[in-house]
Amino acid sequence: MILDFIRRNTGNFGGVVVLAERIRILAVGAHPADVPKRAGGTLMKYAAAGHEVYMATLTYGETKESQLLWKQPGMTIEKVKPIRRKEFLEASDFMKVKPLCFDYGDHPNLVIDDERADELAETIRRIRPHIILTHWILTLYDDHREAGKSICMKAVPRAADPNALKNSNYEPWRVKAIYLFEPAIGLIDETRFIPDIYIDITDFYEKKMEALKFFWKSQTDVSEYYAGVARYCGLQSRVRYAERFIQFRTQRVFDFFPLSL
Repeated sequence: MILDFIRRNTGNFGGVVVLAERIRILAVGAHPADVPKRAGGTLMKYAAAGHEVYMATLTYGETKESQLLWKQPGMTIEKVKPIRRKEFLEASDFMKVKPLCFDYGDHPNLVIDDERADELAETIRRIRPHIILTHWILTLYDDHREAGKSICMKAVPRAADPNALKNSNYEPWRVKAIYLFEPAIGLIDETRFIPDIYIDITDFYEKKMEALKFFWKSQTDVSEYYAGVARYCGLQSRVRYAERFIQFRTQRVFDFFPLSL
């Protein structure tokens, strides 16, 4: 149980509960700005506490997340990709997280086939994350849904399966918990996103908003929206600023109803 794991490894530092042992977190987004928008404060909070944090993008958002670049004369996919890669790496450096780039392409849509799912599973075995963050699997946005479902239902199970990945260089690894961050603007109610986990990012809110600035030369500036989301989540959870998640739960069998989940 992830809460049992957390309970055994937490302490209180200056009024803030922190994990006593160093853990690893992997956050996976379909496009470069997806994770910073929805979980940037959480990742920086973990990184500042001394934990090992990885942030991955499955594409460079070359067609779906680069609206402003495509308004420039003579723009091509080949020109967009290095610009977006640079933004992602600079944001990762600012956030003090380790970047991972997968050039899977988002044109016309992101597709995670078996080969790519195996590559992601191998990455999970190599990094050995205790926690994974990714997209809400019921979102209506094709790329986000493909990313979330592929991580939860393909990559994570394969990483744990000793019979999968025949040519793997690493031992199987079972992720302890997966948390799904919120869907794209306008899709909260339509996709039944009802969060059950809030992370207090009050001390990292300003840094999160600074991190998002790396992306506004390529896409529409929606910082006011995410500032509003952080305030609203804070209101819901009785802190100043927060980010929201749903824990992904697979089928589990017990003798009796568990008292901690």
